[in-house]
Amino acid sequence: MNEEAISDGDGGQAEARARLVESLRASGRAGPAVSEAFLAVPRHVFLPQELAARAYEDAALVTKWDAGGLPVSSSTQPAMMAIMLEQLGLAAGHRVLEIGTGTGYNAALIAQITGDSGSVVTIDAEPDLAEAARASLAAAGFAGVTVVCGDGADGVPGHAPYDRVIVTAGVWDLPPQWLAQLAAGGRVVAPVSVRGIQLSVAFERAAAHWAARSACRCGFIRMTGASAGPEALVPLGPQPGLYALVADGPAPEPGPLHEALRGPAADVAAPSGLHVGGIAELADLDLWLALTESGLSRLNLGGRPAEPAGQARQRLAGLLPLGGFARGDGAGQLGVAALAVPAGRAPGDGPLAVAVRGYGPGGAALAAHLAARAARWDEAGRPGAESLGLAVYPAGTRPAAAAGSVIIHRPSSVLVAQWPQARQEAAWNPTVS
Repeated sequence: MNEEAISDGDGGQAEARARLVESLRASGRAGPAVSEAFLAVPRHVFLPQELAARAYEDAALVTKWDAGGLPVSSSTQPAMMAIMLEQLGLAAGHRVLEIGTGTGYNAALIAQITGDSGSVVTIDAEPDLAEAARASLAAAGFAGVTVVCGDGADGVPGHAPYDRVIVTAGVWDLPPQWLAQLAAGGRVVAPVSVRGIQLSVAFERAAAHWAARSACRCGFIRMTGASAGPEALVPLGPQPGLYALVADGPAPEPGPLHEALRGPAADVAAPSGLHVGGIAELADLDLWLALTESGLSRLNLGGRPAEPAGQARQRLAGLLPLGGFARGDGAGQLGVAALAVPAGRAPGDGPLAVAVRGYGPGGAALAAHLAARAARWDEAGRPGAESLGLAVYPAGTRPAAAAGSVIIHRPSSVLVAQWPQARQEAAWNPTVS
């Protein structure tokens, strides 16, 4: 690429960029090619001026909000970008389609890795974002990237086939257009919502279906357009402000849910003093609960917590850091429960006692139920995201379900999830609609 354009005029941020790259390399998230791309491409060129000073923090930065206080677009956390680029398995000469242009930074990283012999096409539904990304790509020396404005669910058939497709927005379904536009031996990496938990999954074709090569937990702004999911948004207090995103289950009424989360909490420890190695393993337990407790609604909190008069909002924003579960109809018996994460804990902080925190009239009972289920997860061998087997079949397919499988039906696809190596429970219900 244009090395002169990307090395000059970076406002003295080269050292910060080098520190970020070293941390990505040292953590094992970025291999040599991905590390070199992060070192070569200046993130600050792709950010609004008010965010440029934070360009080399390892953090996601929201770049656009809608009138209701919902995030529309962001620059993904560099660590997550590195993970997905490694999942993608890029090589020089690859033809790549990116769904969700955002700032254009990720497209530039892809172009840096695939080189002059490759090609990158990126599509975004927001006209202003596509225009700004096109300008930023040119300014950074990547004018050869093709930027398209449109619904990402359609892909970009005019430039197909692609060796790789990467999706940088949370998806509820896998549109058949993406798979149809892949070349033989191609791979698609997408943040797929599995019972309200997003997993970045790398899929490759296997006979009549698509099989996952890898999966890891992630969190992306949801995709809009034809492939947007039916998740409900429940406001929590004055808007714009905080909200609960409810997936795969009935949405609690706003008033009872807000009151439950504002009220006192009841902690229930898992049986036998169960401990995990840290937050990452606790997140594996959370995923297992989400897949095996299909009768519960899944909750995640979002929105803008840091309003000037918002101490209560700040407290609410700290609840359910991994997401949570809800049960009840809101008529006095609503229960909300989530795995408890002590304040200030970081992912690598070491052993953590497993406890479930309950809110609302039915919260203690729900917390006790989930705490008991945590012991069953331990007995099953502590299955997690890395060992989860995922397969995607065309809609209308009736795949055989082994004991312990979870089958999730979507308009365009059927997702089958299972832990092949875990000590499964034959009594699990294998179907989730």
